[in-house]
Amino acid sequence: MKKTKFLALLMAVAMIVVALSSCAPPVSDISSGTSTSTPAPAEDQKPADTPSDKTLEPITFTMFVAGPGEPPPKDNKIVKKIQEITGVTIEYEFLVGDMEQKVGIMIASGDYPDLIGAGQARGRFLNAGSFAAVDDYLPNYPNLWKHYSPYLDRLRSISADNKIYILDIWGRQYWLNDGEDDFYEGDYNGPAFWIQKDVLAWDGYSQPKTLDAFFDLLERYYKEHPTIDGQPTLPFEIHSQDWRSFCLKNAPQHLIGGRNEGDVVVKPDTLEVEIYQNKWYAKDYYKTLNEAYKKGLIHPETFTRNYDNYLSVISTGRVLAMFDQQWNFQDGESVLVSEGKINRTYVPLGLSYDGTVHAYNRVRNAGIIGGNGMGISVKCKDIERALQFMDTLLEEDVHRLTYWGIEGEDYYVDANGRYRRTAEQKTNFDNPDWRLANAGMIIGDQFPKLEGRYSNGNSCGAGTQPEERLENQFPYDQEFYQKYGFYTKSDFLPLIDDPGYPEVWSIFSTMEEDNIAKPIFDEITDLQNRYLPGVIMADDYEAAWEEYANRYESIDYPALEEEIEKQIQLRLTK
Repeated sequence: MKKTKFLALLMAVAMIVVALSSCAPPVSDISSGTSTSTPAPAEDQKPADTPSDKTLEPITFTMFVAGPGEPPPKDNKIVKKIQEITGVTIEYEFLVGDMEQKVGIMIASGDYPDLIGAGQARGRFLNAGSFAAVDDYLPNYPNLWKHYSPYLDRLRSISADNKIYILDIWGRQYWLNDGEDDFYEGDYNGPAFWIQKDVLAWDGYSQPKTLDAFFDLLERYYKEHPTIDGQPTLPFEIHSQDWRSFCLKNAPQHLIGGRNEGDVVVKPDTLEVEIYQNKWYAKDYYKTLNEAYKKGLIHPETFTRNYDNYLSVISTGRVLAMFDQQWNFQDGESVLVSEGKINRTYVPLGLSYDGTVHAYNRVRNAGIIGGNGMGISVKCKDIERALQFMDTLLEEDVHRLTYWGIEGEDYYVDANGRYRRTAEQKTNFDNPDWRLANAGMIIGDQFPKLEGRYSNGNSCGAGTQPEERLENQFPYDQEFYQKYGFYTKSDFLPLIDDPGYPEVWSIFSTMEEDNIAKPIFDEITDLQNRYLPGVIMADDYEAAWEEYANRYESIDYPALEEEIEKQIQLRLTK
């Protein structure tokens, strides 16, 4: 890539800003329920009358989030403002300790909070009947109805009752103009081979495209940098604990161009499904890891680190690379940002065997997936009030509070009506401690939200406002991306269109307990988690792989492939 591409991007963004300031953009009002990216509800699906206005008496909802986190302090200014607007206080309980144990106790006792951020426990909660169905309620809440009505079939549980239990909190995007809106795509945070910027800069701003070139670069950099900040360098980490073992398992599907499906590859033309962990491309991948291990590029402790340990070593800046999804390691990376170690933060590489740069999972406006969100429990004290709260969060003014803050304090509006931040304001938001104490993302990130653009053309979040991304980038990043002619880290991967079928991992994660494929999937997952670390560390790789592959053949995985193909078709034709 050449510098001219970056300059062209600068000019394109400038043209967008001029267009927005000179005339009203050809937009569809987000408050009206239409959008160029998704169809309006059919005539027989129009929302019913809005619920009659009620006095918003104060109410407190309890919420369990099946993932790590920290509740905001009670004096958080944005949280207080949203409490004033809605009358709702949320008491959060974030996961501490083992998720399976915590969720199991909750289900066994039936002692549920009002709201559940289900995360990776969504399947267990669904199978236990923990959620209240919301089908009959949604048409009564105009913002929620507009938000979800184009995706109702994806939200429905593939089960006997065919009801909606989980409301996706990500993926619903509002676009205004074809072409221009690519500039507002969020930074990629999905699966990739993530590598420190300093490693690429040291190598003359290179861009490895094959797995071999990637590990060759790590080996050369490691020889020159055996320590970082006085601690031993860790060239390649592999997190392999609990459900996050996708860091260990999922890379082979991407190396041949597959999307993020989980434990299968889907052939896009035929929608045929193939288990991949016993195929040649998996064998070649783990052989490469075995060779890297023998060279000292993979430390044996990587396989015994729990999630907190994993984030901790990333936060030291001495992990050069890993296969992971950025949202999974971002808390460790945020520490690096807060300490000004921008050169130690990461960019994604779409490696392959043949040198083709694959998109991995960088998909344009894929929309709502289904099953990726939160639910209202059967023990909720007031379902309607909970839905009203979520409906209010989808109002633009309220959403602006959660993701931009207070005008004049956290951002300003320039002469062209564009939302901007000063350097000081950006520094505040880059600090995770400041965000927890002063920003509203802790609310926004757990509930349905707007993505894309507001009806006035501004981005729904500061991180995707083009001017902010260009002008308020760290100086290091400005120079780094210009070397590649890139606009953002996402440009290391191609942007592709949605293939038109739901991501298969969502099928696995919401599968009913009595589904024929469920025990097969669990058996495969257990086999991979127990055997693959040993395969990577084996003295005799061929013998270790053969034992693993033979055990794989004892599992009835063709039945799982057949069932997943059936489930994909159900989601296409409903």
